[in-house]
Amino acid sequence: MMRPATSPRRARALASAGALGAAVLLSSCMSLSQQTTELKYDAADGVSATVGDLQVSDLLVVTSGKGTVGSLHGMVTNNGEAPAQLSIQPQGGKAGTISVPGLSAVRLDGQPSGNSTAPSAPLKIASVTTAPGAMLTISFKTPAGTTAVQTPVLLDQHPYGTATVTHAPDEQPTEQGDVAEAGGH
Repeated sequence: MMRPATSPRRARALASAGALGAAVLLSSCMSLSQQTTELKYDAADGVSATVGDLQVSDLLVVTSGKGTVGSLHGMVTNNGEAPAQLSIQPQGGKAGTISVPGLSAVRLDGQPSGNSTAPSAPLKIASVTTAPGAMLTISFKTPAGTTAVQTPVLLDQHPYGTATVTHAPDEQPTEQGDVAEAGGH
């Protein structure tokens, strides 16, 4: 038995219905999932936290190993007009305090930071209680409250650390024959 041919009008109607169904299906997916641009994430190696008017950003610890001295890296920005004191307490370590002028920023590694007129001394942890690759809890305290932050611990190497890698010097061929042998020709 032969099927009757589909009329052009019916074909257009079916194509339109199919397109409408696909549009409805795809738009329902968008309404069920959060937009990527609305997700909060740290676009850096370090993490962020907020304590009152203070914003801590790109926070991380650099160390050569568990039980050794660690350096805090990151920046504290004071979004308030009044100067603020921030107490920093690493897990298993001694607390330190820095002063952050109003509407200014201070780097935790002691380097100057943009508009900062009062950089702090570099903040160190006498003995880091976790190994590089793990997280260390650091608490930040102001009169507005306390925030505990899981902070990444990185190995003392580029770009944050001071350790350098040394390589054996390249062997240089001394005769024409050595080049052919080294190149495998």
